[in-house]
Formats: sequence, C-alpha cells, structure tokens
Amino acid sequence: MQKFSKPCIKTSDFAKICGTSRRTLIHYDEIGLFHPAFTDENGYRYYSESQCDVFFTIRCLKDLGMPLNEIRSFIENRTPDELDHLLENQMREVERMLTHFTRIRQVIEAKRSLIRTGENISFHGRVSDITIENQPAEYYLATERLNTSDHDILFPALTEHIASSYSLQLNFGHPFGAILAMQDIREERFDRYAYFITKMDRLYPEYHCLEKPAGQYLTVYLKGDYYDAGDALRSFAAYAKEHHLRTDEYVYKEAIWDELTMMEKKDYITKISVKFNHSCSFSR
Repeated sequence: MQKFSKPCIKTSDFAKICGTSRRTLIHYDEIGLFHPAFTDENGYRYYSESQCDVFFTIRCLKDLGMPLNEIRSFIENRTPDELDHLLENQMREVERMLTHFTRIRQVIEAKRSLIRTGENISFHGRVSDITIENQPAEYYLATERLNTSDHDILFPALTEHIASSYSLQLNFGHPFGAILAMQDIREERFDRYAYFITKMDRLYPEYHCLEKPAGQYLTVYLKGDYYDAGDALRSFAAYAKEHHLRTDEYVYKEAIWDELTMMEKKDYITKISVKFNHSCSFSR
C-alpha cells in the first residue's frame, strides 16, 4: 500500500527503471541536483514517474561532459527559455562529438584495412612479386613540391606536414607517404623526394591536395625499412623497362605496416605503385 496520496516509486525500483544505481540517486539528492518527490519520516526516498524524464535528461547532459554543478544550476533556475538555450548548446556539442567519433571510426577502419592488406602479400626475400592493380581514386594532403635529397630540407618539411595533418584533423589513420619522380628511380636517386603525402577521406580544395586518379597501377611491396627501398625500386624500374611500359611521372610510396603494427623494422611493409598513361593533378 502506498504511503502517499500520489503514486510513488522506491529508490531501488526507480534506479532500475532509469538504468542507474541507488547510490547515484542518493548522491544526487545529497548534492542538491536531483531530489526525490517524497521522503518519509524514516528518511526513505520515493520518486514519481514524471521524474524519469528529468533524470534521463540529467544523465544525457552528464554524458556530454557537462559538470554536475552546471546541471544543478540549470535545474534550480529552469525555464522554457533556459532549457531551449541549454539544449541548443548541447546540440552543438553532440555535433562536435559525432564528427570526432566518425573520424575515430575512419581511423580504426583504415588501420584494420592496412592489416588485411599486409596479411595477403607474399615476399621473395624483401620484395614481392610485381603486379598490376586496379586502384580507386585517392586523395592526399601534400607538401609543396620538394624535389630534393637534402635532409636539412626534407626533415623539416616532413615534420611540418605531419603536424599539419593532425592540426587540420586530416589524418584518417594512414601513415604518411611520399611521392618520388620515376626519372629519379630510373637514375637510382632513391633518397630524392618530390612530395610528402598523407591520405585523406576526400579532396579538400582549401588545402594543398593531390588527387591520385583511379586506374591500373604497377605495384610492388617492400618488406623492411621504409627508407631502405633500393631493391624494390630497382626491380620496379627494371620491370617497367623490360615490358616497355609507359608510366606516369610520379611514383607513390606508402607505408602499409609500420611501427604501430610491427615491433621491428625488418617486418615493415611499404607499397610502391605508379599509374600508366595518366598524370596526377594538384588543386588548391
């Protein structure tokens, strides 16, 4: 039998209904955030069914990172206008979080895709068979054109590029890569880089970007140190020459397995590819 004229719910039952704990409800009462509808002479707390929506909203605001004292301030001074203003602000926070977690999901998907790619490659020593792959269009954040092997130029350019990809939130889980001129590879200038690149989810015209067109690519994979790619690049250039292939000007060199995936450099995997017939294009 109810002790009060209005229907009421015991603390433990209300906690079960709202998916919380009895301890949380008591704590919220003690700090003045969420009081029970009734308290009897023995100090037992009881709640009304109409309080479920209030508690649900409090929990949503807390899950969004809103401090309990700010939630309490709203509860103590609530009006339709104040509620509308609060919800408008929290909607912006939800949109920010959705964008953030969407990007994290893209990072996870990219990392898992790279793992699968590496697992399906067979090597003869440090170099895989050379194959022709149909590759989709891809987009990269790129440095300005470098065309140098000077470490004093390359290293600052690379570190600035990596910092930019993170600060602009344009890193979607792919390690940085590089573009080399095919002519430099033919002349065995393997330490000469044209651009550093980071793969993105789409083209961002406001930044210095590169679009890698879809098509057929001559592809080889290197096992070992990313910077010790001479064997793979030699075989790559020799294959193109032997088969009289007309290649594009630039070659893409991209990490597949790096230090995040493997403990030792000897187990790293790098993808090297060049497209036939079509040149890449830049947009700003």
